[in-house]
Amino acid sequence: MKLQTLALTLALTASAAFANDHMTQIAAEARELRSDYQKMTVTLKNKNFPERELQDELKLAEEELEKIRGHMTQFEASKPTLTPAQAKDWKTTQDLVVLLDIFHGRKAVLLEGDNPHKRRGELRAEARLSALP
Repeated sequence: MKLQTLALTLALTASAAFANDHMTQIAAEARELRSDYQKMTVTLKNKNFPERELQDELKLAEEELEKIRGHMTQFEASKPTLTPAQAKDWKTTQDLVVLLDIFHGRKAVLLEGDNPHKRRGELRAEARLSALP
């Protein structure tokens, strides 16, 4: 599953399943995250991509992920009463965030080191995970 698709799925799951401010915020942050990943995809189309710009885009995505995690913590702390369907959607939301964390971390690792340009192929492959069809 593509990373951007994961972010979009998270947004849709969070907003459709719950009438809750925290979930509304998770959905909004997931849409922002999707936008951040789109920017990374565009940046990596350039053979001589500006490394700093890509690092800044990755940092923005990390901030969005952190906001999502915070809203999830707040949602859980409110001890909501969930129907079985909502509990299933909540589990899906949690799983999607775990997957986003994994893929995001992989991009961060690829950007570290002496010369990310040497790993452009791998970065592009990761960016494809971010691109919608």
